[in-house]
Amino acid sequence: MRNRYLFSKRKSRATILLRGTALLLGLTGLGVVIAKVSMPTDPALDQRIDQSIAQAVAPINIPLPATPLDTPRSPQTTATLSNTQENLFAAPADDLTRPAKLSGHPTEPPVITKTVKVTSGDSLSTIFARAGLGYSEVSQLMALGDSVAPLKTLHPGDEFSFQLSPEQNFLGLSYQIAPNKSLSVSRDGQDQLIAKEIVIPMETRLATAEGTIDSSLYQSAIETGLSANIVMQLADIFGWKINFLKDVQNGDHFRIVYEEKFLNGKHVDTGRVMAAQFTNSGKTFQAVRYTAPNGKTGYYEPNGASLARGFLRYPVEFSRISSRFDMHRMHPLYHKIRAHKGVDFAAPTGTPIHAAGSGRIEFIGWQHGYGKVIKIKHDGGFETVYGHMSRFNAHIKNGSKVDMGETIGYVGMTGAATGPHLHYEFHVKGVYTDPLAAKLPEANPIPSRYRKDFLAQTQSLVDQIAQTGQRAPIQSAQALGLVAD
Repeated sequence: MRNRYLFSKRKSRATILLRGTALLLGLTGLGVVIAKVSMPTDPALDQRIDQSIAQAVAPINIPLPATPLDTPRSPQTTATLSNTQENLFAAPADDLTRPAKLSGHPTEPPVITKTVKVTSGDSLSTIFARAGLGYSEVSQLMALGDSVAPLKTLHPGDEFSFQLSPEQNFLGLSYQIAPNKSLSVSRDGQDQLIAKEIVIPMETRLATAEGTIDSSLYQSAIETGLSANIVMQLADIFGWKINFLKDVQNGDHFRIVYEEKFLNGKHVDTGRVMAAQFTNSGKTFQAVRYTAPNGKTGYYEPNGASLARGFLRYPVEFSRISSRFDMHRMHPLYHKIRAHKGVDFAAPTGTPIHAAGSGRIEFIGWQHGYGKVIKIKHDGGFETVYGHMSRFNAHIKNGSKVDMGETIGYVGMTGAATGPHLHYEFHVKGVYTDPLAAKLPEANPIPSRYRKDFLAQTQSLVDQIAQTGQRAPIQSAQALGLVAD
């Protein structure tokens, strides 16, 4: 049928050419005749006109297709050609109804976004289930390893944004890790999951705050507008100079220079303490933060003496001491005198617990009244114990090496505990010792080869600490050269 249509189409084009030529010749001849009738009679002129007419009506060679016009026509073919001539300007019916084809790439299928908020007790499996996904998608995600490690620690209020196909297939997700950091998971060209962190640079500014103790360091600092994180840093910095649980008294005074983090001009977080001053019982202590060319960071006195020790004074951020080191304490559960050979730090369940010093994991597991417990062996005959944990850091095991300050687990109330807290013990050559009173050697001072660099970096901080007033003007840490742009 299609061949017959193409054949008819070629015939039609030839017919148009023939008819157009005849019409042209007819008009030309008519013009000549009119001219001849209206002009005066002249025999010589008439002869020339007759010659022109003869030339005009002479056959004209018009190139036409050799086939199929030159092939004999069957009656059926003739009828088809005639019909085609009658419908010369009529478009085929299907051409009138067929939609026009658009150029370009096919339209991508829409992506469906579902938001799921983390609630208490949620796991990845329950979160994925609320998004309409199964355990196989969770397994694929966790197979990415360390690149999705932030998903192992979820907090109520966190949000997942899932990307799904119209068929509810898992395409990816985004998860906010920090105010300026998110985890993005998507599929590559081979339909494999890939994960990457997206970080938005924050502006770091320096601010100065000060206060006077009238109840406790923690409460006085909070009333000044400082965060709990800043208070704990202050306690860590001067922890081996001042016992903040025993020696602090009303009238003591503190001043600090610390970082404030801004995202798109909005304050979102506080950072590190860069310099601090604390006056305790009339004696003033000062500290500045310094990073040496070899990358090592620590807190030092303005003269270069180190404030560090081989151990942290407090391995957890806590709200209060719920039980002190006491060899004659009445046990709250057993109601009899039973030595308490450590210190209990009250803190919410899930609060990170840090290794008090660098060492090696000697025991990790469950042990009677300690519940979930970790024991760390350190150089110099020291050992630390951390009890009643809710869970351990999944990356450590027996024999693992840990660094001072590394998170080893989280506060809980496993074992013989009446509430969430950390039970912390400090052993010196096998002897139970009060961790709040233990005497430890000081760390080495600034090496002489770094002294010039130390003074250049810290002088502006010492000057800020010397300022007076409740709050010094906020300054850019980048402008002071204290942090990288």
